[in-house]
Amino acid sequence: MIMVTAGHVDHGKSTLIRALTGMNTDRLPEEKRRGMTIDLGYAFMPLRDGTRLAFIDVPGHEKFINNMLVGVSHVRHALLVLACDDGVMPQTREHLQILALLPLNSLTLVLTKRDLVDDQTAAKLASEGIVLLAEYGIEASGVFEVCANDAGDSGVETLKQHILDIAEQQSTQAEDASSFRMTLDRAFSVKGAGCVVTGTVISGSVCIGDSLYSSGQKAKLRVRGIHCQGMEVHRALSGTRVALNLTGVDNHRAPARGDWLSSLPQAELCARPVVQIRSFEPLTHWQNVHCHHGADHTLGRVSLLDEADEQGRYLAEIVLDKPLLLCQDDPIVLRHIGGKQTLGAGRVLAVKVPNRKKRTPERVSKLQQLAQLSNPVNVLALLGQSEALSIDEIRWRWQLTDEGLAAMLAQAGLTRLGTYGLSTQLLEQEKQQFIELLREYHQQHPDQLGLGRNRLQRMSHSILPNELANKVLDSLCQDGQMVLCGALLQLADHRIVLDSEAQQCWQRLAPWLALQTSPVWVTEMGEYLELEPAKLRLLCFQLVQQGFITAVVKDRYLLSELLCHYANLVREHVETHGKLETAEFKDLIGLGRKVSIQLLEFFDRSGFTRRKYRSNSREIRDGELFYSHENWRKNIGVEPTQDCWQPYPDLKSGRLTGDDVLPIEDLGIVENA
Repeated sequence: MIMVTAGHVDHGKSTLIRALTGMNTDRLPEEKRRGMTIDLGYAFMPLRDGTRLAFIDVPGHEKFINNMLVGVSHVRHALLVLACDDGVMPQTREHLQILALLPLNSLTLVLTKRDLVDDQTAAKLASEGIVLLAEYGIEASGVFEVCANDAGDSGVETLKQHILDIAEQQSTQAEDASSFRMTLDRAFSVKGAGCVVTGTVISGSVCIGDSLYSSGQKAKLRVRGIHCQGMEVHRALSGTRVALNLTGVDNHRAPARGDWLSSLPQAELCARPVVQIRSFEPLTHWQNVHCHHGADHTLGRVSLLDEADEQGRYLAEIVLDKPLLLCQDDPIVLRHIGGKQTLGAGRVLAVKVPNRKKRTPERVSKLQQLAQLSNPVNVLALLGQSEALSIDEIRWRWQLTDEGLAAMLAQAGLTRLGTYGLSTQLLEQEKQQFIELLREYHQQHPDQLGLGRNRLQRMSHSILPNELANKVLDSLCQDGQMVLCGALLQLADHRIVLDSEAQQCWQRLAPWLALQTSPVWVTEMGEYLELEPAKLRLLCFQLVQQGFITAVVKDRYLLSELLCHYANLVREHVETHGKLETAEFKDLIGLGRKVSIQLLEFFDRSGFTRRKYRSNSREIRDGELFYSHENWRKNIGVEPTQDCWQPYPDLKSGRLTGDDVLPIEDLGIVENA
């Protein structure tokens, strides 16, 4: 447990801690010379169970308010010190404002220098202090009058027993399933030990031998030794002061105040967090502020998303000059750009923000719902209803261990699918959307096999990431609701079959095509079958739908088996050499340059390959196309049209282009493709 002091300069905070612990928190020579606290000081007091309580003594002078913010950033218990001979002073109010912005479990009002005033003055000051706390919505856990300079003062002993009672209540709380996280407020080197860092454990626990991630370097750090609450231990828990002896420190960048240590791989720094701001005065859009997070500090601007609510709270996006390492519900204290007063504090609601449509009614309404929730389970359940969350993102935002992650997902009603978590309702909604869209496509195109994965996702405007959407489609195939025919998806009850006449023609045509070493024209097939080209084109269309043949260019076809063979040659060559030149492809297939270019351009149109900019070489774009399948050995790349001519896909928009691509009644499908 940690308890921090707060109050105006020269109100006796350091003297009070010395009376409680017997330790002097002023460690710097300048502090001892001036008789004033400048930086953070620490002291420890034994508890009834044999453990220790840590005190953090913060400076009371307004010039050192930044150091005070570092000391109180993640504490849950505080002593508000008020001198009887001075009363309420400016820094008393500012320190109280900062404490009111933090999630404190207890705040004790201590009246020092009691021997300098009479009983009536002390009683009046105690009443003023209680009223002052009430202004900020705080109820004191106790009011005590002490004379810290008097060694036999009974008030100090009474206060000490009160603190011990609070510590006992704190020790009965069960450990949470959080991972280790700590911000550094000091870093120094000890002869014979090396790098030592100190700070407050915000969540989780740390043991000797653990490997930790640091925001100051890429390589992991290893914990060689731990001092917790002033004692050498093997394990430190959340809510304690620790000093860690670390190895593996980067020689070019030593740890410093403001760095973060964590047992989880650290997320990307956030430059534009969305917060709910509790402000003590009205804010203006794009207002400059000082932002204090943990032991870190940067400048920023407040971008308001809506007007203040009835309680004076704002939804805003803070545009930071220096990105910060943030988690869900982290407090960010905001101070005036001139550094003279505290404006308020923001509670982090989101660390990933869209680039556009930030103030739509739907998004603002969702943020307002998030701001009203305090239970992480409820927040996660709300987010999972409208989006798929990365498991790593969930783990980092709430600093969860594997056990805590599994429990939280179960309590929030989220389903884990691969590396994502989403609500069962959203999962079923996306599945139904894919099925309905594919059914509509079959109704409009009964003569076509189905849709490719990428095109189906584009047409559905799915909110799921591509990786997760592919897993959803795989689950639909496993459940038997969809069937994967090569690279195309179709509903299980969708069938395309050749009529008897077409079947007879194909039985005659297939052996002849198998003997051909290059694509053949429809006129050549007509001469062999003794059919008119117009009638043969309809047969070719049906054969293309079945996947038996593929149109390389208009009216020129080859067996899909042979096309898949050419695609395999391309895959193997690109995997070995990184690219494919036209001349190399010509040598691979043993055909002329003209037909080789036609095949390469067909692969480009189909999305299988991509021609490099200002180059005659190609690379693989979508390697899933043109694979032979054991249950459906023929394959095509792009869905054919009535004239068996594959349309050219626009690589920027993903739409199919060309005047004669589809009949006019099918343009609705193309627009969504």
